[in-house]
Amino acid sequence: MSKCRARAFVRRLGLFALVAALALLSAACVPQSSSTTTAPGDTTGGGSGGSAIFTIVIYAVVIGGLFYFLLVRPQRTRARRQQELQSSLGVGDEVETIGGIYGTIEYFDEETDTAVLQVEGGGKLRVARRALAHKVRPRGR
Repeated sequence: MSKCRARAFVRRLGLFALVAALALLSAACVPQSSSTTTAPGDTTGGGSGGSAIFTIVIYAVVIGGLFYFLLVRPQRTRARRQQELQSSLGVGDEVETIGGIYGTIEYFDEETDTAVLQVEGGGKLRVARRALAHKVRPRGR
């Protein structure tokens, strides 16, 4: 199994586990019907206010966990990888832009945060530094 498929499987398994935990917790928080009855004027028995609040708190925690593991954490990982790429780029590296353009970095303009790429055929392109998707292996090596 490839890494990508394994990660997708683990992610789905984690999502399934969270949903199952949510179902079990909500089933545990549902008040059970009791065989005892209370008098019509009795206000001391059968209050479920604490149970409802506990259920709401559990739902909030589980939904927060889902958001963190499915949205926040992967975004942080992508941002960290992009930052590592930006710091590792240098003059002479062959790169691909997010638009699919291949070129070799000629120089960086720190003032405007752009890079000038030498593309095949002798042309030059100025692109935003954040538009550089990844390094590619030069064809001759």
